[in-house]
Amino acid sequence: MDRIALLLLLCCAAIGQSIPPASRPILKEEKIQEWTFDQGIEGWTAGNNCVLSHGEGTLVIESQGEDPYLYGPPLEVQGPLSVEMSIRCEMGGGGAIYWITREDPQWSEQQCVRFPLSKEPSWQKASAILETDGLVTGIRLDPGNEAGKAAVDLLKVLRIHRHPLQIVEIEARDEKVICRVQNLGENDLSVQCGGQDRTVAAGETEAFETKTLKESPFEEVIVEVTSEGLPPLVRSISVFHPGVETEWRVLQGKEIALKVSSDGKGARIERKGQLVAVLCPLLQLQGRVPEGLRVQGEVDEIALRAQGIQSKLSLEGDSIRVKIECDQECEGPVVRVLGTLQGGLFSGLEYLGLMEASSSTLDIETEEHVRYAPDRHKVTQPLMALHTDEASAAMTWRDMSLQPIYASPNFLQGTKDHRMSLKGSKIDCTLRVVDPTPVEESISWFLGYQDLPSVPFPPRTKEAQWELCLDALEGPIRGEGGWGHCAEKRWARQPFADVASTIWRLTGEAPELDTLVPGGAHIRNDAIYFVTGRAEEWLKMRRDSVRGLLAQQKEDGSFRYQGEFLKGHFEDTASGYCAQRASSLLEFARYTGDKKALDGAVKALEYMKRFQVPRGAQTWELSLHTPDILASAYLVWAYTRGYELTGEEEYLNEARRWGLSGVPFVYLWEDQPIMLYSTIAVFGATHWRAPNWMGLPVQWCGGVYAYALGLLAPHDRTVDWGRLARGILISAEQQQYPDGELVGTLPDSFDIKTQQRRGPNINPCALASLRMLLDGELHSLAVAEKGLHRVVAPFPVRIEGEVAVIQGEEGCAYQVVVDGVKAVDVKSQGIDRLALW
Repeated sequence: MDRIALLLLLCCAAIGQSIPPASRPILKEEKIQEWTFDQGIEGWTAGNNCVLSHGEGTLVIESQGEDPYLYGPPLEVQGPLSVEMSIRCEMGGGGAIYWITREDPQWSEQQCVRFPLSKEPSWQKASAILETDGLVTGIRLDPGNEAGKAAVDLLKVLRIHRHPLQIVEIEARDEKVICRVQNLGENDLSVQCGGQDRTVAAGETEAFETKTLKESPFEEVIVEVTSEGLPPLVRSISVFHPGVETEWRVLQGKEIALKVSSDGKGARIERKGQLVAVLCPLLQLQGRVPEGLRVQGEVDEIALRAQGIQSKLSLEGDSIRVKIECDQECEGPVVRVLGTLQGGLFSGLEYLGLMEASSSTLDIETEEHVRYAPDRHKVTQPLMALHTDEASAAMTWRDMSLQPIYASPNFLQGTKDHRMSLKGSKIDCTLRVVDPTPVEESISWFLGYQDLPSVPFPPRTKEAQWELCLDALEGPIRGEGGWGHCAEKRWARQPFADVASTIWRLTGEAPELDTLVPGGAHIRNDAIYFVTGRAEEWLKMRRDSVRGLLAQQKEDGSFRYQGEFLKGHFEDTASGYCAQRASSLLEFARYTGDKKALDGAVKALEYMKRFQVPRGAQTWELSLHTPDILASAYLVWAYTRGYELTGEEEYLNEARRWGLSGVPFVYLWEDQPIMLYSTIAVFGATHWRAPNWMGLPVQWCGGVYAYALGLLAPHDRTVDWGRLARGILISAEQQQYPDGELVGTLPDSFDIKTQQRRGPNINPCALASLRMLLDGELHSLAVAEKGLHRVVAPFPVRIEGEVAVIQGEEGCAYQVVVDGVKAVDVKSQGIDRLALW
């Protein structure tokens, strides 16, 4: 795809949707249906994996396995609705309400709302808003996702009556503010705004204009929408007039200048004499700029004061330090970066590329796509960044109780700039403004400004960890025919090579298997082929796989995706999709020295330099467009191996860049026992609907990233990659089931708020491989290369002259592969020497 076409598509993606700058108020709720369960189960019926009964005035739900749900009695209720309940739940997995309508009578993820449920014996209040205008004919309750009991004491359905008017869009220009108001009611309404009075027909949208005064650089414009008998809709819009001058209080640094207006309403940020950003407003209370701000220039800082408010601004090199103390919640500073977006980051929620929009529906289509002011537990670390062709700005803070706000473009104030801010009563943040740089430079700055946290204490000793892994492999993972990738029965038991290799590493005993199936874990471990006389089978299998990859590769070095998950992306390839395949080529080249594999991999490495966002590594359930830590993992893996095989310093730089790209997926703060260093998999949702993975760690994905960091760490010390990888490993070991039916398995995801594990539940082989790598131990295959020779062995190996020296285990029969073409049998004497001529 040429650059012009790409820009056009990205422009459409950035401006193709309108996000209302404020939610539509609820005027009242009308109770439609209520079940008290005083007389019985009152028409509710079991749907899947559960039995219903009546006990002590409650509906008792006994789940018999995974995915229990039950149906309510038939309804005929016009939406939108609110479902509220009092529930006691002893099973994990969170809750959900599904609904069907007369217009769409199929149960689906498109008509579903999920809500948190704590796994505890006490009663909880839970609710879900069903955003539908259809006639709801039925609801379904999913009270958890595993075996256990739940009870419902009260459940009611209420019809929501929202304000019929909504401000759907604000557009702020230098001379006026345009407010577009939609009438979502059933009747025409007389609407007043900006001195204009007109009728807005039902279902229609009208634009109202409010003129600006342009008397100061920073003007607060109040937009008020009124209609008789309805509460007003009010928005405060801060408009920046770049051509209007005033008296400024100035802090001058070497390259940056901060100019605060005399009325305290805003500030200019200039770099090398050029305006690149504004603070507009500097702060606001309840959406309004406070009255009576007094601005004072002091030594090395500027102070703003008003009743109940104190604020100070100072320079620290290229950075601006802002401190605000207020006797109520306030917002500030509101940073607005000028120019065309090149990239953006909101840790845990957004990873934007060229001209992309935040809170878009490209990765999640439910109401949760609006994430400019998210639940703080979805924010993985205190870092927001906006990079334009004018400047790169990044903001960090330490108090994670603050509410970050992020909008690009700035739909909250209706401008084309890009916005980030914080809310709280005591704000202390640092804003760095530099010349345009990639997003990863802001991540690097953040890691330098705030060190990586200390790694949590391991939950058990290394010996106990190995016992726990073996408990899983001999317990819930084991079955007729071998082992499952997951414990659940739907995962077929097979003689997986990764599992057999792990067992051999941990016990010294190779399982007796008639055949081997490659894979089984998220990190390959092929050692079992070499200790069971199957090295030639391994070589052929790997070679055939590489030939298949090379046949798929395009002339430009790329790999192209075709399938349902192309929707949402602007092209048919992505960084993670290519990198996964490139890393496979590079591993084979590393094992065998195969020139075709290396040439293909190098073409892929060169092609992948064009990518800016880690995305597209999980196209079995997610859009090719979705930002993805697994993409970061494969990119680090590929470029690290590329550097090792070619010596190209540029590949090491790329490995470092992509290593940084994975950091925003990692929790670097905690207020729960298991949280620190847990990892978000993607900034999106399965099938664009559910589950929404933002705020829901998936540690196996982080484990692959940590493994790749373990490969990078010996070559690069710009970041403490080892600490980051070790933290991710420890979090995974914390998340493993310590006992019970699922002992030793790793849950697919982990609910931070409820501290609950969610299935399916994965075998721990990849965790064992990761720990061995970080401990400097061999977990799979060792490679030695010197001159024309290359040797692959299941034990540590080096080449001395024309001899391969292998540190084997006395009495062990094994094989090595020499020069990528032949397998050689060895009966170990402990230290084994193999002539290579």
